[in-house]
This record gives sequence, C-alpha cells and structure tokens, in this order.
Amino acid sequence: MAHDDLLTEFIDIYMSSLKNLEKLISQPTSEFGISFEQWLIMSAVAKNTSEKPLTMTEIAATRGVTKGAVARQLKPLFEREYLQQIHDTADRRRVLLVLTQTGQEVESMITLRVNQRFNGWLEIYGHDEGLDLLNTFQ
Repeated sequence: MAHDDLLTEFIDIYMSSLKNLEKLISQPTSEFGISFEQWLIMSAVAKNTSEKPLTMTEIAATRGVTKGAVARQLKPLFEREYLQQIHDTADRRRVLLVLTQTGQEVESMITLRVNQRFNGWLEIYGHDEGLDLLNTFQ
C-alpha cells in the first residue's frame, strides 16, 4: 500500500471508528455533566489509597499534563459539588482534593456503567481480541 493510501485509510478509520469510540466511552459521564477525563480524575481521587488525599500537582504529574490543564478539568467538578478542596492540616499551603458525598455517589455510578459497557464489549469481541487491540494501540 502506498504512503498516501495508508494515510487515507488511517484517516478513514479514525473518522469512522476511533473518533466515535470516544463518544461511546464518554456516554456514561454525560448524564452527570462531566467528561470522561473529569471522571478519571474523580476515579483517581476515589481510588487513592494513601493516607493523604491527592493534590492537583499529583494528578497533573500522573497524567503528564500541566496543572493548568488539570485546573480546567477540576472547575466543573467543584461547580457541580462533586469535588472539594481542603487545606492540609500539616501544611496549609497544600490543597487536597476530596470527593463530596454526591461526588462519591456519581463516581460509583459512572464506574459501574463504564465497567458494564466494557464487559459488554468483551462479550461481543472476546478477551483475546481485546488484548490484540490493546497491543496494537500500545
């Protein structure tokens, strides 16, 4: 296949499949007025097993993005009262992120729906095909 044809095929696959994949993944979060990326932040806060809640700096470092990018993602989560900021009692300069009660409930519901959707895909395509697709993307 020629270089130009390969590019055209790639663009066709992107427009017909990969672009729509993001919409399918995001659907469980849309009811709650947040993006898939914002749910990932909520999930990271919910799954944090350290004694201290996460900070914006830690989330940015883990995701490989700037603090500004994380701040933009956090703003709607604060506005919807899914997340709140508290000052670290040991170091008042550190601002910690914690889920509110509503945030915990929303995060749990979205996690359940994402898992159900993923399990449905695996039932259709199979575990081995899922691994092959993952390996291809990696």
